Amino acid sequence: MIEFEETGNFKKPTYIAKKKDLNLAHPESQEMFRRLVERGHVSIFIADVRGYLFYVNHAFVLTLGYETKDDVLGTNLADIIFKDLGKREEFLKKLNKTGSIRDYEVEITRSDHMQIILSVTSNLVESDTGEVIGIEGIMHNVTEKHQLEEELLMEKQKLEQLLEFDEAIGPVKDFDELVDCVVERTTKILEVVKCSLMVLDDEAGTLSIAGARGLDDQVVKETRVKPGETIAGAVVKEGQPLLVRNIEYDRKFQRANRPTYFGRSFMIVPITLGERVVGVINVSDKIRNQGLKKGAKLNYKEAFGDVDLRVLCAIAREVSVAFENVKLYKELSSLAVTDPLTHIFNYRQFSKSLDYEIKRCHRNNIPLCIIMIDIDDFKPYNDAFGHLEGDFLLRNLSQIFRDQLREVDIVCRYAGDEFAIILPETDIEGGKRAAQKILKAVERFSFRKEVTLSLGVAGYVAGITQYRLIQNADKALYQAKQEGKNRICISQ
Repeated sequence: MIEFEETGNFKKPTYIAKKKDLNLAHPESQEMFRRLVERGHVSIFIADVRGYLFYVNHAFVLTLGYETKDDVLGTNLADIIFKDLGKREEFLKKLNKTGSIRDYEVEITRSDHMQIILSVTSNLVESDTGEVIGIEGIMHNVTEKHQLEEELLMEKQKLEQLLEFDEAIGPVKDFDELVDCVVERTTKILEVVKCSLMVLDDEAGTLSIAGARGLDDQVVKETRVKPGETIAGAVVKEGQPLLVRNIEYDRKFQRANRPTYFGRSFMIVPITLGERVVGVINVSDKIRNQGLKKGAKLNYKEAFGDVDLRVLCAIAREVSVAFENVKLYKELSSLAVTDPLTHIFNYRQFSKSLDYEIKRCHRNNIPLCIIMIDIDDFKPYNDAFGHLEGDFLLRNLSQIFRDQLREVDIVCRYAGDEFAIILPETDIEGGKRAAQKILKAVERFSFRKEVTLSLGVAGYVAGITQYRLIQNADKALYQAKQEGKNRICISQ
């Protein structure tokens, strides 16, 4: 029966079994033994009944991180392979029960402090009389195999998460909501502390942070990067994904680690629409040891790998499609509610917005006012200068109205040369002042000939319908026409 002698150190014992005692090698087989065993890549060992090694090949020495056989011979398997008491007892129990054990895996720390996983196959060695006199075996370093299996499993899990990611962002039509969803889910999928999505402003020519996790609010607010500047700008300019395993040793972007970044590894992947880069996704500070228990300390020394980069590139592709969908949805929505000539709201949106504001007014007991506007003598203007000049007039008046009003005010093209304006939280006096500002601004503008407006102002009265409110403003407008045009009339 084999029983490893636990020494607690690496000192060689006073007794070490000799090869001839076990009769394991014969003179005529020495050359073959040396050729097949000593030069092979499989780790081979022979130990006595107490676990002390008296033969190892060169592969065994290298596998355990030593330099020469003398560093290993005479030591006990308990000290270099089976330090874990539970694994040792399990191994010996199986070996003594059946006489052999195959592919028993044990994790060890080599002499150079590197952690590896070994697969051990061993047999008991018996004398001619059947007495157990030793143990022989072979070992394989299966660390890379395990790492590959873990990577494949992780990639499978990430692919499943990507399917959920696609399902989550697919229905989102609001840009801000989409950005928040992308950042939040990317953070979880890649298990990182910091994630940001930057978008390119074509007019300003700079990248800004549209959404982020783990970044200071001030950094998010103030960051502006031009293509070609900083690492993110370089990714935009080159249009290629970037994986940096350690920034301190990266040839292209080498620099000392900044104190604001805990980790030295990060990834940046471009988001493209067609051939054009419209933004980037940045991730950094990967959390080591997935599934950290509550209260455990975070370790940011983990480097991103090829699997992580493939996952982030897949995320970026899905985001590109989602960006395109949001863009198309916005354009279609705009066409549905916007007048194509003046680019202000159409009658459909006017009716919808007014209905909403009346309900809000009734619910919160706040004032509401509308203005109906008609261009005086628009047909003669159109006949004199042509339809293109008439269209130019309509577009300029629309811009004047928007310039003179607040952002919350709703400017609409009601029909033909008639406009309607909704003034939320505005009483009749406020409506009158807004109308006066519009009249004065039109007087100052240089058209092909003098242009004047007639305006009717009406305020909401509790209990009246949308139709009645519009009718009151329209009556005031008609009164302004009757009284000589170029004036404002208030509904009584």
